[in-house]
Amino acid sequence: MFVGDYSTGDFSQWWVQCKGYNGEGSEFKSDYSASIVDDPTYGKAARYEVRTGDVPPFGGGERSEVSGTDASGGAEGQIRWYQFATKFDESFPSNHSALGWGLTNQWHGDGSLGSPPLNWTVGEQDGQWTLVAERQSDPGGYLGQLHLFRTPINPGSWHEVKMEVLWSTSDTKGYVRLWLNGARQTFTDGSDTYFVRTLLPGSSPAPTVYYKEGYYRENDIPATGIVYHSGFVCAAAEEEL
Repeated sequence: MFVGDYSTGDFSQWWVQCKGYNGEGSEFKSDYSASIVDDPTYGKAARYEVRTGDVPPFGGGERSEVSGTDASGGAEGQIRWYQFATKFDESFPSNHSALGWGLTNQWHGDGSLGSPPLNWTVGEQDGQWTLVAERQSDPGGYLGQLHLFRTPINPGSWHEVKMEVLWSTSDTKGYVRLWLNGARQTFTDGSDTYFVRTLLPGSSPAPTVYYKEGYYRENDIPATGIVYHSGFVCAAAEEEL
């Protein structure tokens, strides 16, 4: 359905947002903010770097990230499978929670309001990469975060992730299943299937999400952060990954 694995050697599979740029990946000229590098595991990977003050032309938080099309996300009642790999540079700050919030992977509502209902963050606990569900009654109507899963950021090593998500505004219908480095994972509630709303109720015309990856963070964090991504695929069934 959607492939964003950088095998093209550029950002043409994506829309790019970083310091000084907000546009088609095919037109983006690589610089320190975002570049394609060779990787012995995946062949090609994207390197994202954010320094203090790296804000795109439209403002908001500091970032270097890419966005997929609607086909990278999901809509009410759809089951989608995701596969991707994320790696933190060995220089990545280990005290990110003390510095401020920061996201590396997110499924963003199809609109400017509200927080991504499902995201991977480094801002919840120092040295930890956390999968978060941001429950909202409507876009921006916050009901509280649920921390579904966490693992050490383990700088210098790839986190190979596979997820099955049923997209829904219902806490009893929506669910997430997770595999990390090939092993099925147990969530913080002790289950291997976490039931939670995965879409934002009240979105217009209908709740949907699209996928983003890179590094997006609170403004004025003094430390430079570097994150690598590769291998993103979204499919309707596991065998299509």
